[in-house]
Amino acid sequence: MSVYVGIDVHRRRSRVAVVAEDGKVQLNKNVVNGSEPMLRLIGDLPSGTPVASGAAFGWGWLAALLEDYGFEAHLVHPLRCKAIASARGEERQGPARRSCAAAAGGPAGRCPASGSSPRW
Repeated sequence: MSVYVGIDVHRRRSRVAVVAEDGKVQLNKNVVNGSEPMLRLIGDLPSGTPVASGAAFGWGWLAALLEDYGFEAHLVHPLRCKAIASARGEERQGPARRSCAAAAGGPAGRCPASGSSPRW
């Protein structure tokens, strides 16, 4: 069974969600930003695992890390992330789960201009 990873990146910490194909959340954690803490959470996932993240300030370190470890990295359009983050009635971990939908090619990951999944 495949999994998808969504990462909601912030300045000092990030929310990481790992969701299975059937939609069941396997992991949902808040982690300090950095290569070692991130790899403790997702480093054992197979190469090619789709990982989606918002194009927020300070995501460059994450892009390099994902590429170095062979993950299939997707960059979610900032307007989509803003809409997700401002949605009412949703728990704080919602954006990371929605980023998983983006990694799977769901509506959260579609670029409004091109209709395709943005990538870095």
